[in-house]
Amino acid sequence: MISDTRSEVLTANFKQASRTVHDWRRKFALSGNLLLRIFLGLCYITGTNCDWKERMPRGTNNNMQITSHESQYACDLEKTCNWSWNQLDSFKKTSPPLRNKLGPNMDASNSTEGHFLWFTGYGKPQIWSSKISPTGPRCILELALYQVEMSNGIIKLLIITNNTSWIAAERQGNNHTKWEKMRFTIGTISQPHQLIIEMIVPYSNSSIAIDNIQLIECFSDSEPICTENMYRCKNGSCLNRTRVCDLTKDCAEGEDEEDDCDKIPKNARCNFEHGWCGWKNIPGRPLNWTLHRGATPSEKTGPSYDHTYRNASGTYAYVSMSPKVEYGSHGTIESPLYNPTPPYNGDPQSFYYKSCQVRFFYHQYGANSGSLGLYLVQVKPHQPQYYDRLWWTYLSGDRNDVWYKQAVSLPDIKYRYFLQFEASRGYYSKADVAIDDFSLSPECFGIGVPPEVVGDFNYSNPVIDSEKIPDQHTDFVNETVIHITTCGNTGRIGPNSEQCNEEYNRTDIELVTPSPEEDPLSFNLNGIQRWIVPRGGYYTLIGMGARGGKGSSGMGSTLGALVRGVIELEKGDQLYFMVGQAGMDACPKILGQKLDSCQGPAYESSLGISKVHEVRRMKIRDGGGGGGGATYIFTLKSNGEQHPILIAGGGGGLGLGQFIDNGHQHGRGPAPPGRQPTSGTVLSSQADSPGGPGGGLNESSGTGQRTTAGAPLVRGGVGGIGCGPRNHGNGGFGGGGGGCLTGGGGGGYIGGNTGHKELGNGEGGYSYASSELMYVHFLSGINHGPGEVYIIPAISGCGCDFRCISLDQYLSETKCLCPSGWLLSNNSRSCVPDDNVLGDSKVTHQPFMIPLIVVSIGLLFAFTALCLLLYNRYQNRKALIQRRQVMFGNGTELTSLQAVSDTIMTEFNPNYEFAGNLYSFKDLTQIPRECITLIRPLGQGAFGEVFQGVYRYRRNQEQPVAVKAIPSSSRPQTEADFMMEALIMSKFNHPNIVHFIGVSFERNPKYIVLELLAGGNLKNFLREERPRAGQLLIFAARHQWGACVYSCFGRIGPLR
Repeated sequence: MISDTRSEVLTANFKQASRTVHDWRRKFALSGNLLLRIFLGLCYITGTNCDWKERMPRGTNNNMQITSHESQYACDLEKTCNWSWNQLDSFKKTSPPLRNKLGPNMDASNSTEGHFLWFTGYGKPQIWSSKISPTGPRCILELALYQVEMSNGIIKLLIITNNTSWIAAERQGNNHTKWEKMRFTIGTISQPHQLIIEMIVPYSNSSIAIDNIQLIECFSDSEPICTENMYRCKNGSCLNRTRVCDLTKDCAEGEDEEDDCDKIPKNARCNFEHGWCGWKNIPGRPLNWTLHRGATPSEKTGPSYDHTYRNASGTYAYVSMSPKVEYGSHGTIESPLYNPTPPYNGDPQSFYYKSCQVRFFYHQYGANSGSLGLYLVQVKPHQPQYYDRLWWTYLSGDRNDVWYKQAVSLPDIKYRYFLQFEASRGYYSKADVAIDDFSLSPECFGIGVPPEVVGDFNYSNPVIDSEKIPDQHTDFVNETVIHITTCGNTGRIGPNSEQCNEEYNRTDIELVTPSPEEDPLSFNLNGIQRWIVPRGGYYTLIGMGARGGKGSSGMGSTLGALVRGVIELEKGDQLYFMVGQAGMDACPKILGQKLDSCQGPAYESSLGISKVHEVRRMKIRDGGGGGGGATYIFTLKSNGEQHPILIAGGGGGLGLGQFIDNGHQHGRGPAPPGRQPTSGTVLSSQADSPGGPGGGLNESSGTGQRTTAGAPLVRGGVGGIGCGPRNHGNGGFGGGGGGCLTGGGGGGYIGGNTGHKELGNGEGGYSYASSELMYVHFLSGINHGPGEVYIIPAISGCGCDFRCISLDQYLSETKCLCPSGWLLSNNSRSCVPDDNVLGDSKVTHQPFMIPLIVVSIGLLFAFTALCLLLYNRYQNRKALIQRRQVMFGNGTELTSLQAVSDTIMTEFNPNYEFAGNLYSFKDLTQIPRECITLIRPLGQGAFGEVFQGVYRYRRNQEQPVAVKAIPSSSRPQTEADFMMEALIMSKFNHPNIVHFIGVSFERNPKYIVLELLAGGNLKNFLREERPRAGQLLIFAARHQWGACVYSCFGRIGPLR
């Protein structure tokens, strides 16, 4: 047996592990007396008998089959087994009867001749196993106990591995004086270990006995086979790839949780020890997930410990099903947003097909604990969210206090997505559901995959189909767009004239050259670009801030903001631009990797100082990326002061070490109300070597003294100086702060702060849009490159009444614009008067509106009648002269009409003139007959039937029209009048007179094609629309008056 020294070592290990002890409340009792279980076995294999006593320990249940591996650790005290104890001052192996009258009369197998371990009196006896191989998730330790005066005693289970030890479970004793089974859940232990069972016997008259120790469902039948796609530990054992970076150390030395695991985004691995990691409850659900440590409040429900640490100090997320809520009530938590999966994950031909997996541990304990499901939600643009169930389990019975692992493969995902865990209550639910140690596999991020397989995939900057460049609007094809860039320059200083001359090649954009006599304290124009407005009108301005620099880990992303607005400019106006430049990346700090640009000046070691001492004296001062510069669009007042129009914030620089994505590092939207437009600040004075804050619109006190601080716009927007060698970590032009141990702040209307010691990232700058801009729109974290500006002039088109503007740099999204005092109607194209502009006059003058309308219409008709009378006299006189000219053969082509040469003089309408010009029917637009389709008759006209039809003037483009037809049997004179009407109507050009489209004279019956008036007859339309508001009647009268004036004075010739 083992010596006393061995006992002391184990006791020391126990004292070290007891710091993490927690309360186990589950008691496994055996009710009633057990019948004697006798197993008879006769083994005969190839004529050879075997002794069953050598194969099976006495006391084993027939209904439970124990593998040969488990039988090694089964101990019924009848023969030598792999459990040990100190025979001097601990347990004694004995058999009944005992001197103690309260002791057992038989062993745990109800045998009067059997043996068991017995201890009497105050003390801490222990029994320990030999080395046990790694166990599976359902592993349980079972033993039989006989307790006397042990109500205040404690039974503990300790687990010892090569590098740690802990108390796995602790149970309260009792005074039942009978054999009872007690079970301890061991679960998955991925390395060799020992088990120690210790009893704390409280009194001198207390006693305890142990018998029938065994391991249940702990080992698989066969050892796993190592294959090429498995992860190999340093000791030669192999792991399935689903167990790498899953927050559980499966290798003996834990290297499966170290290699490249820190490159995985922090919100993709969560053990809930430091909060929710970006997960959140969906509001409005009857049940809520909560974070908890130790055992759940209710008895025999939920976990007693977490999965990470396997004790009461660890944290897990759980849902209590015990509250009085209805059947089917559920609680849902939602993950942060993740980028799409790599292409190889959806390629069936790839070795890494469906290698991107969700791994987690779940716990369902209690009666009717309901269900737990994992759902995938893809964020598709302009579409409702669709929930795809990846995994679901339902538990109608008790699964015991055990954590179960689950690995679920993700499908091919082309959009950004998030995950949801949803727990639902059962019918008679009294149980809790919990999860712990959530992780996405490294393959989801291109980690641990060969570069030739990863290809161009970049998780931080994914290529998403929905984010590809959209097609241009047809009306904006070949339209001019002014694009202003950094001229290819990088760093903290703006571009020079040579760079911009080459970039723009003699366009309207120029680099401002400051005069030598400028006041050094005045606004610095170095690197500022200017554009002079060529013509007045409306312009869309789009500005994008620059990205920030990456930290030393090379992971993560920090993006600039986008701001858009529409402004009205006059010819000759001057706009100035400070286009933000990207923050410089920090030197990568990766073992074994050296970059020449990151090597500082060479130095020699001091004499007598060892290399180890030099390493101890080393102080890291860099590692954070520079903040990205903001993009400023402004004008200059007469006194030289800047007047900002649009500012797009730059992204903050990323910090030293692991990338933490909380979203604050991106260029932001509009500033919170009440904050002054100044540079950022250093948040923590205790931070060692913090980066510089980003520059704002104006200067703030204190930041100007730091060389790392980005300069504000009023001081020229020069980027801050970083702590890295050879310009690494410098802030970008546009106010980006320099990076040191923490990333620099981004430039903006308000500069980004820095100095987050726990995060390390600099904050992005805030954006701004002047009140002069219309259709303002902010997008944070959108630009992953240097800053840029787009200027897009408005055009006439897109079916708009007034102007059409583009709302994106791709000229894809358009919107109609109305002049001041007008609004877009419901069809988003027509302009209607703004009621707010006319509201006051409507309220004040409404009693006088109706009389005013009546008088106005009367005067209009009187004036129109007078004009028509005078005009008819003039036209009659002029028509007489023209008919005489025709009779004398003046060359007019109107005589080409068939069968009307003798009567052509009657076709000239004396009410219209042709301004002294000669016209023929060849001037009329001829429409092929196959392009006209008649739909239904509308009524009878002066010459014949009038039809509603469709005119197909382009492929797949049709227009409703009205078609006048003349019967083929008409007299020549009628036909000549019909043609003359077509000629006269073709000369009308007024918005309130029906529009002439063309004729179809190629065969009978002949057609005149006109604009279709959907309202029908004007008189009937006005009668049917009664009553109408006074203002609308004024507009109707105004339109009629316009048509009459045109008929009276304009006629077909020019307006006189």
